[in-house]
Parts: sequence; structure tokens; C-alpha cells
Amino acid sequence: MTETTSTARAERGTASRGRPPLPGLAEAASAAGTALGRAIAYSWMVVLLLIAWEVGSRLYQSPYFPTFTESAGAFFTNWFTTDASRGFVTEQFTTDLGSSMARAGQGWLISVVAGLCAGIALGVSARAAAVCNPLIRFGMSIPATALLPLAVVFFGVTDEMNVSLIVIGTVFPILINTMDGVQGIDRTVIMTARSMRMGRVRYFCTVLLPGASPQIISGLRVSLGIGLILMVVSELFAATNGIGYYIVLASRQFRYVDMWSGVLLIAVIGLLLNVAFALVEARVLRWHRESRKRADSA
Repeated sequence: MTETTSTARAERGTASRGRPPLPGLAEAASAAGTALGRAIAYSWMVVLLLIAWEVGSRLYQSPYFPTFTESAGAFFTNWFTTDASRGFVTEQFTTDLGSSMARAGQGWLISVVAGLCAGIALGVSARAAAVCNPLIRFGMSIPATALLPLAVVFFGVTDEMNVSLIVIGTVFPILINTMDGVQGIDRTVIMTARSMRMGRVRYFCTVLLPGASPQIISGLRVSLGIGLILMVVSELFAATNGIGYYIVLASRQFRYVDMWSGVLLIAVIGLLLNVAFALVEARVLRWHRESRKRADSA
């Protein structure tokens, strides 16, 4: 009886060891490992730079270049709080960053609407594109920051000045990429759509917009980074609030630790915006990647 019981237990133990893991557990572990690997691959350079910052500032001990730990401490002190009623952010965070992001958002949205409309119109009409192309290239060759004094003359030190500078700098990447995306649609697809007698709305939604969407998304992503840069630059020279104004004010008052805390805040905001946009891009263009994989495998 004892031998039979031991044999049964041994058989159950062997069966449990040979049994496959719970359904989906292996896939989840693989996905988690892949995500962790990607995070390490993308963040190792940032960690290395922060270590170099800490070591270099401790070696040279310059008042203009505080250590990373000091800047990080000021970062959390100046911008975040333990008060849950304020959403764990300070009044400085709400005032300065809120103003900056409002300007950047307004300018970028105006550029998105104008760039998409003009880019689609020029992409559809080859004659209009040929006429406007020299003007577009000329506008792209002028740095938006060079127009800052002119914008101050026209608008004064107002939000309109900051927004207009952001629009000038971000509209051209969206316009150019949209126009190139529309012009790059396969002619076979266009002729097939015409032979099916598609209406304009259906053609726009099922052929033109999906075909040009990879280029459009690329232009939007580039313009987002440019808009963030122009937001800070315009506030450095002509603003009464905002994160750029906070940085230049702290510099003039010799509060260099606070200045670097503002720089860290800009870096974090830029990183978060890029991550959010990458997630949206992965969702919107999932069909594009899958079609390319099928084409490569074929």
C-alpha cells in the first residue's frame, strides 16, 4: 500500500513537472522581458549621462554647474508637493508649466490644421505644388528664432507672440511631410480607386489619408519637438511667465540649482510627450507595420 502511494505521488510530481505553464503565462513573461529589455536599451545612455554629470560636477565644483543630486532635489522641491488637494504639484508648476504648455499647444494645433490642409491640397494638385514649392522652401530656410525680434515688434510681449513663433517653426515640417506623403501614394492604388468610382469623402478616408499617414505622423512628431524648443526660446527672451521665463529669471538671480531644476522639468516633459506620441503612433500605424512585415516575409 505504501509503495503504491509513493509511486502515485512520484507519477503526479513527474506529470506536474512536465505540464506546460498556465495559458498565456509564457507569453506574458516574454512580453515583460522584451519590454524590460527595450527600457534598458533606451535608458542606459541617459543613466550614463547622469552619472557623468554627477561625477564631473563634483570634480570641478563650479557654482554654475551643480551636481545632479542637488538639481534633482530642487526639481522635486520646486515642482512637486505632498499636498493631494493640489494634485501633488506646486503653484509654481501650475503657473509656469501651465502657461508654457498652453502656448505650445495652441501653436502646435494651429500648425497641425494649417499644415494638413495645405499639404493635402498641394499634394493633390501637382500644379499648385510646383508654384508654391519655392515659397515653401524659402520659408523653411529661415530659422523661426531669427523672427523673434520681428514677432516682438508686431505682437509685443504677449502670448500671441509666443504662439506665432511656434506656428512659424512647426507648420513647415507638417506641410512638407503631408505633401510628400500624398504625392507618394502608389499610382496603381489611385487608378484602382478611380475605376471603382469612389466618392471624394470615401477616397479621402480610405485611400488618401491612410496612404499618407506614415509621412504625416513623421511630420507631426518632428514638429512636436520643434514646438517645445521654440516654446522655451520665446519665453527666454520675451515672456512674463512660463518655464523659459523661470529659467532665465533664476539665472539672473544666481539661483543656478533652481535653473537646472527647470531644465530637468523641460527634459522630463519632452520625454513624456515623445513616449505618448510613440504610443499613439504605434496604435495608428499598426496596420502599416503589419503590411510591411507581410511584404518582407513574402
